[in-house]
Amino acid sequence: MMQIVLAQLENPAFQLLLVAVFVAGIVRGFSGFGTGMIVGPIGSALFTPKLALVILLVMDTFPTIPLVLPALKKVVWREVLPMAVGVMLVMPLGIVLLKYGDVIVLRWFFSLVIFTAVAILWSGWHYRGPRTYRISALVGGMSGFLGGVSGLSGPPPIIYWMAARTGAGLVRANLIILFSISEVISIAGYYIASIITWEGVLKGLIASPIYFVGLMIGAKLFGKASETVYRRVAFTLILMAAIISMPLFD
Repeated sequence: MMQIVLAQLENPAFQLLLVAVFVAGIVRGFSGFGTGMIVGPIGSALFTPKLALVILLVMDTFPTIPLVLPALKKVVWREVLPMAVGVMLVMPLGIVLLKYGDVIVLRWFFSLVIFTAVAILWSGWHYRGPRTYRISALVGGMSGFLGGVSGLSGPPPIIYWMAARTGAGLVRANLIILFSISEVISIAGYYIASIITWEGVLKGLIASPIYFVGLMIGAKLFGKASETVYRRVAFTLILMAAIISMPLFD
């Protein structure tokens, strides 16, 4: 077993992915989001979209438990539960597209989603419409579709909650809990679709400790900077990941 692990660690592509995993952990720790938006496109460029999403799913499950427990005390369930329902209903469609979609098309799609999300959030756009259960479920459905096809479930709820300027602490808690629920749904969906492979699980397990260290560092940084600073740092790192992983630069 140790030889298998060492063989993975000697792979230059996997070494680069581990760097991205560490950075993503820091971003996720202090912002509550960003893992899929960094690891997803880079992992897809280094390997394949399917393998990248399995790695992401495995490494982002157990290490995030220390973040979930404190978030449970702050989460606003009336906002999270309708989104979770939307995720559950629409995610299977995204998983089908992931299973049968073209690799290059999927990678361009990942980049486009990230660029759009960062542009909207960085512009400071403020959602002024109603925030009903139906709209929350619709946002959850968009999140579920993107999560199923690309692992990028974050942009819709991030745009919906962060643009409302409801405070970093509330947004962070809601995102952490919503993403945890989405991961459970993803595991079931990917398993049924036969997307989960031993190689992806192994890479995800190896990446987990490094991701966990990044999470703890990011969690320590949370609260030591203004909301403006932490958003700019997160968006900059996410944008860099999206740019360097574009098929154009292969």
